[in-house]
Amino acid sequence: MATELKMPQMGYDMEEGTVVRWLKEEGSTVNRNEAVAEIETDKAVVEFESDSEGVLLKIVAPEGTIVPVGQTIAVVGNAGEEVGDVSDTLIEQTTAINDSETEDSDPADEPEQFHETTEVISGPSTGRILATPIARRIAEERRISLANVSGSGPGGRITKKDVEEYEPDLSSQSTSPVSLETTIPKETGNDSTLSVPVTFMPGEKQPISRMRQQIARVTVKSKTEKPHFYVSAEINMTNAMSLRKQINDQLKDDGVRLTVNDLIVKACIQALQKYPKFNAYYQDDGIQYNDKINIAVAIADNEGLIVPAILDCGEKSLRQISQMIKDLAERSSSGTLSPQEYTGGTFAISNLGMFDVSSFVAIIHPPQSAVLAVGTVSEKPIVIDGEIAVGQIMTATISADHRIVDGAEGAQFLIEVKRLLQSPTSFMV
Repeated sequence: MATELKMPQMGYDMEEGTVVRWLKEEGSTVNRNEAVAEIETDKAVVEFESDSEGVLLKIVAPEGTIVPVGQTIAVVGNAGEEVGDVSDTLIEQTTAINDSETEDSDPADEPEQFHETTEVISGPSTGRILATPIARRIAEERRISLANVSGSGPGGRITKKDVEEYEPDLSSQSTSPVSLETTIPKETGNDSTLSVPVTFMPGEKQPISRMRQQIARVTVKSKTEKPHFYVSAEINMTNAMSLRKQINDQLKDDGVRLTVNDLIVKACIQALQKYPKFNAYYQDDGIQYNDKINIAVAIADNEGLIVPAILDCGEKSLRQISQMIKDLAERSSSGTLSPQEYTGGTFAISNLGMFDVSSFVAIIHPPQSAVLAVGTVSEKPIVIDGEIAVGQIMTATISADHRIVDGAEGAQFLIEVKRLLQSPTSFMV
């Protein structure tokens, strides 16, 4: 019996997704849990896996089509099986959505051409320009002509990274734009940053991207529905920083380089094992405890913020955690996250230490119930046994859902994280 593959809800409050690329052709054999397509959500491009096995009988949504959550994008069944009119409703709905998205676009950039080839037709003088859908969208939002961008992808295709790193020649503009230097963290520790120039004209209104609209919906909903409370503490990171240096010196030939964030993630994992309420979420009929620890790590992009997770990390070593976080950041940048990594976080960490921020509070990312916000590690005078000394201090703040935990429990969790980071020998066990 034929099974319809539907656009999944890969993220809180996701309403629609774009089929970026099909990884299988019609007539191809499909295994259960095999990636068959790449789907672009408001924040990332993730692989879509089939929940059925058989033959890909029909691709209902061509590449580039915007599809509402829950609508059919393909049909899987037995070879030779007849496929009914599953696409009629979808075609009507996606046509309306795509028409509204492109009604103000250039006539030379028709949806049919975009859906079939992901090519942007820029006119007879420049010929055809190959670009991925997400690169095209970012270019439109920033008013960048793709004819001026060099593509690094296969066949010269322009990728998301190409558009993000494009620097326009402003010398020919009659009105000098205001330039902002925005530092974007490329890694998730306190160790490195990427400086991206952002320009705008005085008096100009910046269009709101789909990612920014999604962030607005999620944060408003979170702050409206979840009664946040906050608990902060200063943590003496002197021993943790010493341990980090020792490990990095010993394992540098193996390519291992621990970040501050790796140590914080490890401490949170062990604290969650002791205080599992912070790894749970609220439901009307009870508190649901997650059976695995999936630590979501906030990663900043020049469009906004995504919070992918390292999955089932409860029993992972510090070295394994470090490798998992680096791999997650790389695949987040390249758009190859799995749906589970994109949506499966059970607890989150947001680190702004690379911006030299001393402390801040973070908004909980639904359906999670807590997030730890950490600032930079800096040298400060401290008192040890009545003597003034210099310590490496970091401020951490836990934001938690008051429906699940109380202030005292928040304090207990945070002090456990503090204890672990101040005496990090348990990380090596």
